[in-house]
Amino acid sequence: MDGAASVRDQWGASHFVLVADTELASLGLSEPDRRLLGTIGLPVSPGSALRLNLRFETVDIHHRPATVGLLSETNFEKTRFYPLSGDPDVDSWARLDRFVVLGEVPNDFGPGSYFSTRFVCLDAVSGKVSWVYPTPDRQGRSLCCVLNTSLSAYLASLLAYRRFRDQWPHLQEVWSKADDSSVDSEYTPLAKRAHAEFLRDLEAADPTGFDGGFWDCHAGNEAILLEI
Repeated sequence: MDGAASVRDQWGASHFVLVADTELASLGLSEPDRRLLGTIGLPVSPGSALRLNLRFETVDIHHRPATVGLLSETNFEKTRFYPLSGDPDVDSWARLDRFVVLGEVPNDFGPGSYFSTRFVCLDAVSGKVSWVYPTPDRQGRSLCCVLNTSLSAYLASLLAYRRFRDQWPHLQEVWSKADDSSVDSEYTPLAKRAHAEFLRDLEAADPTGFDGGFWDCHAGNEAILLEI
């Protein structure tokens, strides 16, 4: 809890919104997760800190503290595998009927596109935070992408991302002023240093879930955007 409180304070407490006790009472969450959501809450702004440029899409994380509820109460499409996903790796630890929706994650493909949005979910059993797509894949399975091994690690990873992205205006300024002869000597060292700090912060946020996980892969996307 102290770690989550530190994340909130570093982020800016005014950007966090608490989840009401009445919303948490019947969701089967662990006591630590209930306390975190009820006393620390979820970040809802600034939008720039919750926008991820993935390899083929840009997504915006919209936490919905006022409407936290079970995945089964949304428009999530249950498959023949439900309450399992149909993916053996996911089914070894998850039951979708215990997933609690913390918000939605639409992308920039526009309405009507395949997988145009997904839910950000907290598993009441394992405590993992994942993205879950509302529509089955072509094999009839529910797609679940693990982000973090815990709710506190998820918040810490988002803070690491925000800190990294806060450095971009300066990096862009240096880039815009650099000529062909000074990119390698001025911009590239700064960009590599910012990215290395980002990697260290992400691994510290979730040591057991970072290597080969979502944030590790996303850091690769950011390196491509930085052209390093």
